[in-house]
Amino acid sequence: METTVVRFIAFDDDDDATEAATHRLRRELHQLDGVRSVRAATSATPAPDGARAGELAELGTLLATLAAQAGLVAGVLRAVGDWQRRRGRGRVEVRLGEHELVLDNATADEQRRLVEAFLDRVFPPER
Repeated sequence: METTVVRFIAFDDDDDATEAATHRLRRELHQLDGVRSVRAATSATPAPDGARAGELAELGTLLATLAAQAGLVAGVLRAVGDWQRRRGRGRVEVRLGEHELVLDNATADEQRRLVEAFLDRVFPPER
């Protein structure tokens, strides 16, 4: 079965809280069916455009290897969105190939629509 690597980058202003939260996300992702591995990665990604110095910093980057199936990727993205909403702050960038999804202050419904649009770009519907 074909696999893909998804990069998750957490941005926040609280190093310790984000490190602990990223560790929890890693455990949650490991529990999902079809996720082959989740590991910490190093990255030189700068803070998002418009962030003031010291406002947001990249605190945790995870690489997840999983089956390249739309349903599985959707489940992983829902888990990441739930994790981000439980934290109540910060920003998560999800990168799959050249595609990027940003989850920050969106409501659950807005996140659902963002995830659907992202999946349509990554896994175009059969025509």
